[in-house]
Amino acid sequence: MHILKGMEIPLPTSLIDVITDGALGQTCIDQAFAAQLGRVTGVEFNLSDDKTAAEVRINKASGSPFDTTGEVIAWINNQEFEWVSTRGEDLGLPELQGIQPLDDDLITAARTLYSNAPAFIAPLRDGRRALVAINHTPKLVGIRRTLIEGLQALKPGTDLKRALTSFAAFCELGIRFDDNRISFSDGTSLLLRGGKVIEIAGGLSLRDVRADAAFMSAEHQLLFDAISSSHNVTFDPHTNVATVANEHQVHAIPLAVIDGTRWVWTWSLKELNGQATEGLARFGFDNGLLLLTNAEILAEEATAFNLIDVAKQVLNTWTHTIVQQPDGTGIVLLLDHPRLQLPPASHAAVEATLYHQLPGDIDARRAVASYAAHRQLPFDGYALTVEGQQVGVTFDGEHLTKVG
Repeated sequence: MHILKGMEIPLPTSLIDVITDGALGQTCIDQAFAAQLGRVTGVEFNLSDDKTAAEVRINKASGSPFDTTGEVIAWINNQEFEWVSTRGEDLGLPELQGIQPLDDDLITAARTLYSNAPAFIAPLRDGRRALVAINHTPKLVGIRRTLIEGLQALKPGTDLKRALTSFAAFCELGIRFDDNRISFSDGTSLLLRGGKVIEIAGGLSLRDVRADAAFMSAEHQLLFDAISSSHNVTFDPHTNVATVANEHQVHAIPLAVIDGTRWVWTWSLKELNGQATEGLARFGFDNGLLLLTNAEILAEEATAFNLIDVAKQVLNTWTHTIVQQPDGTGIVLLLDHPRLQLPPASHAAVEATLYHQLPGDIDARRAVASYAAHRQLPFDGYALTVEGQQVGVTFDGEHLTKVG
């Protein structure tokens, strides 16, 4: 058991500890096994009703079958889970021995006891089923993808430090915990805010995407204010059409639902046709931005990290509004229409845009440079040139201190 090897990991004292110890390792194993096998078309078992050794054949969509052996961990009879393995008895936890009510948590715990081995459920001739651990460890790949997918799947309230320490031990890596960062000895780094992992380094950072989007979003909102200063917008979710100022019908992309303190991305909501925002989740997975890959986060997190602006940059749709619903929720919409496209840059508009107050934790130099690139304006680090005139910018470190 990997959970017994790490000096810094206390022995589990509850079933949830055992589950926590294996959660990320099992994600890692499952990813590696899937990469090795490709698409699986079926699994065949050869085992007798009273023996625990099994022969296993995994049929694949391409190539020869994968043959291996396995061991029966438990019998499953209707809604009962009967332990065969005695590996958990030394821990003294009642859930790891005898007959228990069937629960997916027991399957996760069983895999933890078997070093997170792949496991399958095999049907038996007598109507029972067998939980079989496979005697094969696939070649593990980089841990970054495991963390991106595995961290979001952890149950609420999971002991994050224990889960990560156990995972490091499983991967035979060192791990270091700092106030706002967790680092593995292979160079993988996790960024935390308020004790929560929000980013896994290695792709575009949330901070950089926020900077890239800031001024472009601001100028589009200035244009929207000119069209509808009251932001009088109604929305028909059946047609994805929004009506602005009782006059302009525009295409609307539902981005998120705000329900009290909850922020729910629409890519997870079939009823709001959120398919148009699935690219945002993919971008989050590709870049390790967990606030984009978790279907539900806190509304205050979405505000603090300017996630509407981030979505605009990723989806290349730059105007937003929030429409209140009769049930008290709010729908964040991205709006698209020719009238909402920016006109050619003018000196006055660029200067007004650069007066937009940036969040204090992003790089203003990057924000200005990105805005200049978006608007195809020359920028020499000191001024943007527009209509033959210059709009000067002064920086103090990463902060913009003066415009004009």
